[in-house]
Amino acid sequence: MNLRTLIHDHLPNAVVAAVIFTLYNAYTGGIADPVTIGVEFIAYVIAIFIGFVVITPILDEAFSSVTT
Repeated sequence: MNLRTLIHDHLPNAVVAAVIFTLYNAYTGGIADPVTIGVEFIAYVIAIFIGFVVITPILDEAFSSVTT
């Protein structure tokens, strides 16, 4: 898979998940500084995106090998 396909497939989901985590942390009082909110948001996007890129092929392979 090339980078363009990976970004197209997984980045929107990573951004939505990062927004949810960031809003939850801001709501519960875990973070309050705008710079900290931005840094945590970017960190969440990167971590979740990498997680999707690594986990999706593993799950695809696991479920494609199951025969019914």
